[in-house]
Amino acid sequence: MRFFEFEGDDLLDRFVLALRNYIGRAESKKARAKLNWAGLNQVLKASKVELATDYTVFKMMYDSSPTLQGMISDFNSDGIELNVPGTDKDTETPVKQGETSQDAVDKAAASAAPQQLAAQA
Repeated sequence: MRFFEFEGDDLLDRFVLALRNYIGRAESKKARAKLNWAGLNQVLKASKVELATDYTVFKMMYDSSPTLQGMISDFNSDGIELNVPGTDKDTETPVKQGETSQDAVDKAAASAAPQQLAAQA
C-alpha cells in the first residue's frame, strides 16, 4: 500500500495506537523498544493494522505526522527505535574503547565488592 492510498487518517491512527501500546509494554518493563521492519510488521499484524511497512513507507508517514515523530527516537534502513519514557541512550554506561563487555562487568564487580563485604561484616 502506498502512502497516498491510506484511507484518511484512520490507518495512521491505528498505526500510532499500535505503537503506543508497544511503547506502554516496553515502559512497564523499563526496556528500550527497537523493531526491525519484520518485527514492526508483526506488531502491526497482531494489532490488526493492515499495513506492510518498510523504510520508504515509514519515512513518508513519519515526515507527514508530528505525532509519529514524537514517538520515534530513531529509524534507519534496519528498523525503528521507539521513544520509551524512562529509558535513554545517554543513561547507558558505554563500554570504553578497547574494553570488552566482560571487562566492564569485572570492573564494576571489583568496585562494588569492598562495599558488599563491609556491609556483611
